[in-house]
Amino acid sequence: MKLFLFSLLIIGKAYTQDEVSQCNYVGLVKCFINILDEWAWTLYELKENVVTITSDQCDHLKELDKCIKDDLPVAHQCSHNEIVQVSNTVSDLLTHRKDSGSFLRSYYLLTYACSSEGQEILSKHRDCLKSEKIGEMTLSAGTYLSEKFFEHSDDEVCSKVNGKLQEYITALGGLCSKHEAAQLMCQSLKNMFTGLHADKLESCKLDCKIPEEPKKDENKEEVPLESDLNLETNLEQQQSEQDALKPADSSTTCLSLFSICLMVFWR
Repeated sequence: MKLFLFSLLIIGKAYTQDEVSQCNYVGLVKCFINILDEWAWTLYELKENVVTITSDQCDHLKELDKCIKDDLPVAHQCSHNEIVQVSNTVSDLLTHRKDSGSFLRSYYLLTYACSSEGQEILSKHRDCLKSEKIGEMTLSAGTYLSEKFFEHSDDEVCSKVNGKLQEYITALGGLCSKHEAAQLMCQSLKNMFTGLHADKLESCKLDCKIPEEPKKDENKEEVPLESDLNLETNLEQQQSEQDALKPADSSTTCLSLFSICLMVFWR
């Protein structure tokens, strides 16, 4: 199976290989295939993988760092763009679909979930994140932004993507405790875009900052609501009416109760 994949990859890439490039294309393909063979491929295609990934799966995920960061006995010396191109070809062959995208999309999406901060969020709020379908929402948002990504020029794309990220943060505000759901989605999308489109976002800083809640001014006097004012006025008026009806003899209690009953009846 591996030799078959290698043959297809080499034949399909031979005529497009840049003569100036130092990329060891076959070595990089071998690195990807070996790790993807050992790790459950289906994880990449799970729509909820951002919230279901476990620490054991994160260990397998980190093995891909060796391919991407060129931490190999024999360096492949491929540029970032070449790494993404190779991953596209490998993805096509493994999924038996042309232009299926890159499995590195899920890799980059999952890097935050596998970080210490991401794992802490998942350990505390995984059930809520699952029930709110944050994994599916993150993947859908990534697909949507990817499709709209190249509609904008390089000088516009940063502000456009940042604007969308802030919209997502606002929409998920307060979900699953404070801002855990919003942070998980935004950071995952941020890593995906900076990973897959490093060249286009080279000078762009994507922002996942959670907006601060407005602070309450302790020196500012609270203005009572109109309904509260009306309630206080009515109570004062009722008390005045009770006092006016209060007799000077022993029947005070009876008449007072009678007046209260009347007020309750006519409310």
